Amino acid sequence: MSSHLQRIRLHPWYSVAIVAWTAFCHPGMFGALNAAGEETASLSNVVNAVTFGALTVGGFFTGIICNKIGTRWTLVLGTLGYAPYAAALYTNAAFGNKQVLLQWFPILGGLTCGTSGVFLWTASGAINLVYPPVQERGRAVATKFTLQNFASSLGGMISLGLNIRQSQAGRVSDSTYFVFISIMALGLPAAVTIPQPHQVVRRDGSRVSAHRFQSWKMELAGLRRTLGLKSFHILLPFLIYWVSLYGLFPHRFNRANGHQQWDLSYMWTWNAQYHSVRARALLSTLFYLIGPTFIGPLQGYLLDNAKWSRKSRARVAVVSFTILTLLTWIYGLVVQYQYDKQTTIIDITDPVFIKSCLLFILYGLIENSAMVTGYWIIGSLGLDPGSVATFVGLATAIGSAGSTAAFILGACNVSLIWQLWANVITFLVSVPGLLYTGFNLVTEDAVIDAATTHVDWIDTAETNEAISTREKNNVHSVTEASLSS
Repeated sequence: MSSHLQRIRLHPWYSVAIVAWTAFCHPGMFGALNAAGEETASLSNVVNAVTFGALTVGGFFTGIICNKIGTRWTLVLGTLGYAPYAAALYTNAAFGNKQVLLQWFPILGGLTCGTSGVFLWTASGAINLVYPPVQERGRAVATKFTLQNFASSLGGMISLGLNIRQSQAGRVSDSTYFVFISIMALGLPAAVTIPQPHQVVRRDGSRVSAHRFQSWKMELAGLRRTLGLKSFHILLPFLIYWVSLYGLFPHRFNRANGHQQWDLSYMWTWNAQYHSVRARALLSTLFYLIGPTFIGPLQGYLLDNAKWSRKSRARVAVVSFTILTLLTWIYGLVVQYQYDKQTTIIDITDPVFIKSCLLFILYGLIENSAMVTGYWIIGSLGLDPGSVATFVGLATAIGSAGSTAAFILGACNVSLIWQLWANVITFLVSVPGLLYTGFNLVTEDAVIDAATTHVDWIDTAETNEAISTREKNNVHSVTEASLSS
């Protein structure tokens, strides 16, 4: 490899771009495939239980595994399980599930997808929150979700194209499945090329701190210390709300016959129950395209605005997110109670559809805002690289457990009004912890830079204990000695 290409490969934003590409190819294409419509409802209960079980259990340990094998191979593992699941969806849609092998294939696909997904999300967070300079990590996180959501919007566009002139759903062609599955296979070769942390060279010549794996016993002790951090306890309600109610994978199972669309999320159940096929396809496209794809990058830029201190940015971010989300849920309650009296399916030609468009655009905006803000907050706690990976893995586990609860609500046929109130209540419970963290626990850029910039190998245990001490003694001040390398 030439020296010029090597410099490009070792630049932090090369790794950020690869993370965004894997997000496009895997969770993004997964959402696109499901948005386009499959007939997998017969096995949805079992498959979801397997998928989220793998995510919940795996999230507690993927941070440790990431610290052992490195972010590159963690990301590689994260790219392996999506294509088999997509293939299972294809076989279920094309051939049904009457044969024993075809019944087990989606379940196996759910296991591979859940196992792979938790590695992908852990590696993505560990890279975006450590590799780039401190002043660029908001944009790094936003870039990932921009490409991921743009990919998911393609599914809505395909479904809209299939159904724009008809009231019944058109089946996605086999070639569409093959294209999506092929794209899912493209993440793996790209993931192999990212450098390990100690190889990355930032623009100013600084290098990324590399976590030193000592033993499994020490890593488990580090996991316990991360679980004991005050910031983790306070953020716990937000982590449940942040990941679970929207899901780590955009939407799950849709019936292509136009009568039913099932999803773990209230938003997608609401979309399916009140709207025609082409209306829900348009809403799906708007959900992913407007807020996440167009407005998301602006949020990342504002989070990195060096004109304000990081603490000031954090306070503005959490207050703005809280107000926007609260107003959106209030509007959602108003629309839900109005639509609860709706006796006919809403189509794109109906005047009331304007309400649906506005609400779903807002839902997409707060969904993406929650993800970007959440990751940026985690990256602002002053954690070292090993602890960042552990924290992100735990967030995935907690959120997946919350997704299981949301799945149970849907499976028990809980009314949409009560599903909505579950979302609202979970959000309200999460607000105090989020605000407290944003106002009191976020550190300044210099502290974060010291924790993630290479001087010598980092002692994770010493770093975590320093963070705990700072949180207990004075949450309003940051001492330079608290995160010494």
